[in-house]
Amino acid sequence: MTGKILPLYILAKEIEPEKKTESGIIIPLVHKNPTITAKAVAVGGDSKHEDMKVNIGDNLLFSPNVIRRFIHPSDKEEYLIVHQKDVLLYGW
Repeated sequence: MTGKILPLYILAKEIEPEKKTESGIIIPLVHKNPTITAKAVAVGGDSKHEDMKVNIGDNLLFSPNVIRRFIHPSDKEEYLIVHQKDVLLYGW
């Protein structure tokens, strides 16, 4: 990501699920995955009501219903914006 962005929430880059096994067998996607996995690339500051627990580089898991997609104007990459309270699992 180029340019400086300080999000109010968490800015994350989606991690595509593996479509092949290690031996090269292609896994058919029968249904859409009900959760999204992403990596935090920028984290906003603490608010007066909540301390930020997510750090840059943490893996995140959350529902697709709670995100907003954002295209960065300078690098044209797509990022996800999510609030910390909507993250189901982080930091593994």
